[in-house]
Amino acid sequence: MIHKILRLFLPILMLFPFQAACSGKPQAPVSAAGQSAAAGPSAAGQEISGPPPAGSLTYGELEPRQRAERMMKALAAGYPQAIEKTEFRNGDWAVFMKGRWFYCANGRLLPEELLDRQDSFAPQSFYRYFSDLPEWEVPEGENAERLKNALGNRRANPPRRAPDFFDTLWDAHSRNESYDNLIQIRFLGRAVLVHRGIAGRLAKIDERVQEAAKIDPAIQPWIDNIGSLGAWNWRNVAATASRSFHSYATAVDILPKSMQGLQTYWQWTADNNAEWYTVPYTRRFHPPEAIVKAFEAYGFCWGGKWPLFDTMHFEYRPEIMLMYNLPVEDIE
Repeated sequence: MIHKILRLFLPILMLFPFQAACSGKPQAPVSAAGQSAAAGPSAAGQEISGPPPAGSLTYGELEPRQRAERMMKALAAGYPQAIEKTEFRNGDWAVFMKGRWFYCANGRLLPEELLDRQDSFAPQSFYRYFSDLPEWEVPEGENAERLKNALGNRRANPPRRAPDFFDTLWDAHSRNESYDNLIQIRFLGRAVLVHRGIAGRLAKIDERVQEAAKIDPAIQPWIDNIGSLGAWNWRNVAATASRSFHSYATAVDILPKSMQGLQTYWQWTADNNAEWYTVPYTRRFHPPEAIVKAFEAYGFCWGGKWPLFDTMHFEYRPEIMLMYNLPVEDIE
């Protein structure tokens, strides 16, 4: 119920628009094979009721304090079981979680002891997310140049995000601690290790997909063509020094048996095509729309909507959905 109430007061905004692909990939497909089983009060700041027209409110048009408020309230709404309260304190917006305060710190999500080192960290990834796949347009000008240089810039200067907030949220400060949170479930007919905190949501997604398969002839062939389905993989985002959401087992990769000559991940494409960003949707391997919508209904963002595309990837980020007034279903 808290999702249904709070999302009405969270505006559409653009936060860190080019920091998509926050989970990244290793240099080979992720697979579950070989893995063993083991989940407030408001202060000053303008409130905007209902979503404004598309493009009318962007990250750059909000004052820093407003941006921080929106982000921290979205986190509190997305993770009510873990975040106890949200306050404006010590000149910044912060959330109280598991006995510690975490501050916005210009998007870095830092505990108090790291605030004096915030320049050492890149902001967390709070990317713009769309309800529907945006109409395809070939990137041009500065945008095309930025995308073209994205992989080289990452490898030359790997971005490093402070992991403390999500480590604390998911009780996973180390590989062993993360492993202790894992449970094995059946998902889309396959065994997969996930954080116990998202197992119920994946069960609901599975139910929705099975129901959709009864009326959508594209779904069962897509399920039958799944080659690997994996979640837990303790590692950094490829070409960065930042923790992947696969480390918490809160992201799922679904790869087909055959790519049929299509592309699924921007870095794999960029390794063979300098103009990878010009690859249109029709040459990317997309799941059926009903699959994407099933994941999104329960708080998962799909990497196929990112500029740095990752069409196999779904990650549990309800705060992203709520910031854009997109609905997130309760599972109680």
